[in-house]
Amino acid sequence: MKDIRKLREKYKNAGTIARQLCKRLSFWIHFNDAVRESELYDSCILLKNLALVYRQMPLSADMILELLMENSWKLKPVYREVLNLYRNGKRQEAFSFFASAVGTKSGRSFSAILAKLDQINPAELLEQMKVFQNMMAEKRMTQAVRKAQKNSWLTTIWSTATLFALMINFVIVTVLLDTLQVLKNIF
Repeated sequence: MKDIRKLREKYKNAGTIARQLCKRLSFWIHFNDAVRESELYDSCILLKNLALVYRQMPLSADMILELLMENSWKLKPVYREVLNLYRNGKRQEAFSFFASAVGTKSGRSFSAILAKLDQINPAELLEQMKVFQNMMAEKRMTQAVRKAQKNSWLTTIWSTATLFALMINFVIVTVLLDTLQVLKNIF
């Protein structure tokens, strides 16, 4: 029996530590997704600006990928590998690598746009970047609304629980006082 108590004391915080570690890891995973999404948005803006500046000239995918690589931080290794595969003649593999490396729906959409860079003119690229930018903005708006709803529900639940606790406290106190008065009268 003493051994069991010693083991419980020794490992009583193991579950708490594991929970804290999982929370921290999930925060960093979510943070990395948010950073990648933000960089995709920045890449979209860069492509949109390039399409505006070079409206009359065709753009090469090689040049665009180099510029995207230079102007990114978290996605720089991904762009570097995509550029390497692209220059080695593995176009499809390069863009499928990009989609899998980013790992989001937005990444797959952006990869599809990148795959078409050599086939479309800057005006079409500009239109596709506007659509992609709107999609990203709607996604951010949806996430913000969900977060606000979650916070609203949590606030409502917390205030309802507090109100319920106060009412129970009131009922218990009044019933207990009445019971004490009855008991005093009886005895």
